[in-house]
Amino acid sequence: MSSVRKRNGKYQAQVRKDGQTVSKTFTSKTDAVKWSKEQEVLIEQGSFTSKKKSITLSVLLSRWEQEVLKNLKSWNVERYKVAMIDRELGHYSLDKITSSVLVNYRDERLKVASNQTVKHELGVIRRAMKKGIEWGYVTSVPFLSSPSLKGQARTRRLKEHELMLLLGSADEYLRNVIILLIETAMRRGELGKLAISDIDLSQRLITLRDTKNGDDRTIPISPRALDAVVYLIKHAKSPMLLNYRKEWLTEKFISLCKSIDLHDFRLHDLRHEGVTKLFEKGLNTMEVSTISGHKDLGMLKRYTHLNPATLLSKL
Repeated sequence: MSSVRKRNGKYQAQVRKDGQTVSKTFTSKTDAVKWSKEQEVLIEQGSFTSKKKSITLSVLLSRWEQEVLKNLKSWNVERYKVAMIDRELGHYSLDKITSSVLVNYRDERLKVASNQTVKHELGVIRRAMKKGIEWGYVTSVPFLSSPSLKGQARTRRLKEHELMLLLGSADEYLRNVIILLIETAMRRGELGKLAISDIDLSQRLITLRDTKNGDDRTIPISPRALDAVVYLIKHAKSPMLLNYRKEWLTEKFISLCKSIDLHDFRLHDLRHEGVTKLFEKGLNTMEVSTISGHKDLGMLKRYTHLNPATLLSKL
């Protein structure tokens, strides 16, 4: 039995006969139908040989990384996940990648890695194998439930005295950077790429270019953020707002936290803090997402840990 489906502007032909399955993608429906009929004949004649069994997960991951992953902003991070998966499972032929194999991989990885890390690794496998369907390497993706993240989302917020200690202990430059990150809920990478020409002080607007989601985003500058921006522009040494690489910022922040014994607080937590403060100021979900850049509004929930005291005035 053969079938031809249109997916993403192309035609995917799939043939199932006598317990054998093969698929291939075409730009023309006519070619897809023709190929399907040819494969049915080969199977009937007994001259069809499936090639997918000789293809390993390592081969699939390599092609997926080169043709798909390298075009994504997440490549610098996710290539390490690909290397981990390749090291552990790359020797398996694709027809041997079953749910039980992935369950064993998941359970072993959970002994040494967080639920979030393992969930991301399983996501990489699924994404690569879905692409493998288009390439004719596999016909399906094994089902596997990801580890639960319940109770693992970060809820760390700065107490008022911690915030005052953090700002009071930072040098003037870093203090203004911290204030700007909290007030705007910007990502570290967005601040690192921010050009002074994209800051409109008269309108009190900042345009963030080519953000994590692939879009530009324009955000308002609060009065407190405005003071920080003016300071950073005044001390800028290039057309970019930040004088240093984003990695420097992380290192400086870690050193600062260690020097004041501020435990379990990361640079990215300033974004969590900023998003939550926006909600505490009374902004609704759509307004906050416009500033933070979240496309999935449901994701905002894990960034938001309101201080109950701020809700008293609303009761």
